[in-house]
Amino acid sequence: MTTDTKQREYSRAEVAKHDGTGALWVIRGNQVFDLTTFHTDHPGGSDILMQFGGQDITEAMRDGDMHVHAIQAYRVLKDFYIGEVMAEDRLTYNLPPSGKDEMDCVEEEEFLDINKPLFMQMWNSNFTKEFYLREVHRPRHLPRPAVFFANPVLETLTRTPWWFIPIYWLPIVCTLLHLGVQYESAEVMFVGFVFGVLSWSLLEYSMHRFVFHYDDNIPEGTLAQVAHFLLHGVHHFLPMDQLRLVMPPALSTFLGLNILAILSVIFSAGMLHAVSAGLLIGYVLYDECHYWLHHGTSQNKRLSALKTYHLRHHYKDFKAGFGITSDFWDKIFGTQFVASAD
Repeated sequence: MTTDTKQREYSRAEVAKHDGTGALWVIRGNQVFDLTTFHTDHPGGSDILMQFGGQDITEAMRDGDMHVHAIQAYRVLKDFYIGEVMAEDRLTYNLPPSGKDEMDCVEEEEFLDINKPLFMQMWNSNFTKEFYLREVHRPRHLPRPAVFFANPVLETLTRTPWWFIPIYWLPIVCTLLHLGVQYESAEVMFVGFVFGVLSWSLLEYSMHRFVFHYDDNIPEGTLAQVAHFLLHGVHHFLPMDQLRLVMPPALSTFLGLNILAILSVIFSAGMLHAVSAGLLIGYVLYDECHYWLHHGTSQNKRLSALKTYHLRHHYKDFKAGFGITSDFWDKIFGTQFVASAD
């Protein structure tokens, strides 16, 4: 939380000067928040927040015609508190239908300090499974990449920029295709490659739902929670961390080798190479798409809808919406968001 040791007070005129041209402040319920480092990561897009720079957003956050914000939004907002509106500028607001202000519904629980290395905090923790799963799926935000390990070498292995994924995997795809044509014809290889690309969508959905979100089935105990946090929990905990949006090659290589072992039982040489190459192309497109869904913008309605769909998984209901590049399999298996999630 961005607070001074002494609570600051601001006039509404002073807040209005921070309208997004250099800094972006807002007022919500007579409290002042500095969203300068957050507006580009706003799940609804930067443009929406820029419209309210320097203004009071109390009623806008409750506006059903615009977008009613879930409690997660208020929890994230609280991290950017910088002070109060001075007494002579304070207003009286109507309470929502619940009769309780949304900020008062935000629970303060001691979980992980995002300003300190995360891994050892998890390793030395003693959370119950229920508490861990609740807290790890409550998004936090930092204007910089979080520190995972105090050791700089280990820390480097946890940080992966989006552009490294194609650099790492595309040469492997080319190698697989080159080796494969020594066993099968180009026509057979093409069929296997296309099959692999098209199969990725189901594999993406299955891994996200049954592996990454094994959630309720993890056993009690710190070790299981550490494994869950390393695999996917940290992404839900810090969904806008730019260096932890694509999968680190160490982890994706490990998962890839296990998938390759399974495919080797099903396919013979040549077809195995082609299908594997196709799956890898699908994976690269998925990882790049996933990064864009968190940090990209588009005027294309289909892409914007896909972004909204995925961020809903993070900020509203992590038990639905497992498709990332498409909602097709969510429709097939009935894991779409229910209307009450809004």
